[in-house]
Amino acid sequence: MRSAIIISAFAALAVAAPRPQEIYFELVDTAADPEIVTPPTNVAVDDVAVLPAASAVQVADASVTDVAQAKRKQKRGLQKRDGDCRPEPAGTGPRISSPDDTAEAFLAYQPFKTDAINAATNANVPQGYSLAFSNLEASSQTVSYLGLKTQGQYDPITCASYCDQHPGCVAFNLYYERNPSVNPNATNCPNPTSVTNIKCVRWGVQVTQSTATNDGQHRDDFHVVVSGSNGYNKNAPPTSQTGFNGPVKLGGAINAPNDPITNTNTYMGYKFFSFDQVQTFAGGVAACTAACTAQTAYNSRHPPKAPAKPSVCNQAVVYVLSQNNQPQGIYCSMYSEEWAPNYATNYGQYRGSDYWSVSSAYAYTNGTYAASYGPICAVGGCPNGSFRGGNCGGYGAGTC
Repeated sequence: MRSAIIISAFAALAVAAPRPQEIYFELVDTAADPEIVTPPTNVAVDDVAVLPAASAVQVADASVTDVAQAKRKQKRGLQKRDGDCRPEPAGTGPRISSPDDTAEAFLAYQPFKTDAINAATNANVPQGYSLAFSNLEASSQTVSYLGLKTQGQYDPITCASYCDQHPGCVAFNLYYERNPSVNPNATNCPNPTSVTNIKCVRWGVQVTQSTATNDGQHRDDFHVVVSGSNGYNKNAPPTSQTGFNGPVKLGGAINAPNDPITNTNTYMGYKFFSFDQVQTFAGGVAACTAACTAQTAYNSRHPPKAPAKPSVCNQAVVYVLSQNNQPQGIYCSMYSEEWAPNYATNYGQYRGSDYWSVSSAYAYTNGTYAASYGPICAVGGCPNGSFRGGNCGGYGAGTC
């Protein structure tokens, strides 16, 4: 279990990194455990407020100080075990009562599966999205829950529009759910008649078949189950960030050697942001680039002994770090020089029996630096505009 205290990443910056860069776990271990959210079953609409953009800057600024910050979690999606028999949302899909009103009959109802299969065809996948999974009997439960609404039809385009209305939404899950008609009570209404709701749930991280683990629950004697569950991920990259060029999509995290010309280490350390702090992947991107800028300012205020110069963060590499395919938070690596995508070869690593993987990796480069220097590339297949290094972290050749 991780501590609920989020410790500064500053200490990690003072340690020279082995090469190539591994995934470091000091800050991951000290961050709060990710809250896996199961969408509520007893509401027709659940709105989640957008975290203000300024909060990403505050999180970034805090990451370059020695101040620890306690973080209190807000639990969502939790329901009382016993209800009061009051009516719940009336349902938006066909009620399944033949051959009987049971979870088994609901799961056997073929039209739900047919709708999911049809919605997974290329013609019906919404523009700008890719299909992540189709026709499961489980819905996604993961971090970065951004709310839900019920729909009148099983329509992925309508659900995509709902996702697009939230600036942090990068994925959605559409499914049929068997819900009770009244709030079950163990004594007075333990197993009420069912209704069917068509649920559209939006997420701030990508969904996969591995996140679709919510295969139902019991509310007293009533069995909530899911059918026809489809997941979709947005194709668009994260937004541009003020003062930076990019994003540049990477196949993994950067594994940077020393500068090929000066043999100097360009790795400046890393930050790790929990979803409690940044809410979404988009929020993590903003926090990462803001932390890059803040780290440069911090280094300038605390320069090393002459003739050494304070390190400037000129490249930030941001990605989702997952443990056994379950997102844990946003990992943010910093470099004093820009490296070409050819070096993005760290796809993950084992830690004991757990596999920690890299996904949604992007690079941002300080705009001022990028105006003078291309990405370092001293391997085969280098992109146009790349060079072999030697700019001494942006201070210019011969100043290392």
